Amino acid sequence: MKRAYVVGALALLQLVAPASAQENLPSAEQYSLRVEYLWWSPQPSGQIQKGLGDEAGTVLDVQDDVAVEGNSANDLRGVIRLGQAWKLRGSWTPLDFAGDALTTQPTGRYGTVTFQYGDRLVSSLKGNYFTGELAWDFLRRPSGFLGLLVGVKYFDVDTLVLNADTSERVVETQKLPVPVLGLAGRTYFSRLSLEAEFSGITAGSRGSVWELLFVLRVHVSDRLAGSGGYRWLKLRGEDERDLLELNLGAWTFGVEISL
Repeated sequence: MKRAYVVGALALLQLVAPASAQENLPSAEQYSLRVEYLWWSPQPSGQIQKGLGDEAGTVLDVQDDVAVEGNSANDLRGVIRLGQAWKLRGSWTPLDFAGDALTTQPTGRYGTVTFQYGDRLVSSLKGNYFTGELAWDFLRRPSGFLGLLVGVKYFDVDTLVLNADTSERVVETQKLPVPVLGLAGRTYFSRLSLEAEFSGITAGSRGSVWELLFVLRVHVSDRLAGSGGYRWLKLRGEDERDLLELNLGAWTFGVEISL
């Protein structure tokens, strides 16, 4: 990850260099609509906790205690160009993760679900993750751009924790709209381009959302490119005795079409 930050910093140094008299965007950025599909299969990590009344719940590790497995969470992205400096951006990532494990804790509780050593815990998280942003490219050069992002990240997920031995279960639907700020930039080197994006927000002890993306693209033409990179997403929310911390990170590969 540190290498990725270094590469991104070097790319931005080229981008913010003094502009020539002509500040037109690269030819690959002269589009009206851009669509990209990213293949992404992260392995979830993190912690969950749910209390009941005045009683705190047991902190469960997503991997060690409920054995949530990785799964494909491919991402569809789109950009509508409103002018040289303004763009509307959006994305959709379906989420579908499940776990099935025998608990190793002597006793524990997740909301109304109680368990003891050897009980079978079944869990799932299914839903969708949407983003919508307005981008303002305040730096525009023949070598690329750097822009400010203002928008919303929206989680719409159903979660399940089930003790298969007692049939006790907790089922919840969570709809979490989160306003965010961020930066996104892309710089071009002949038929290659490097893009970096970072966005999110923190609400102190109440939680935070952060997303980081690095992508290297090979441009077959100004309208078609293949990509490879890394995407990381972190969600943390706390509400009295409830906790949800989810980390998703993995390499990603994709195809980008510009019209």
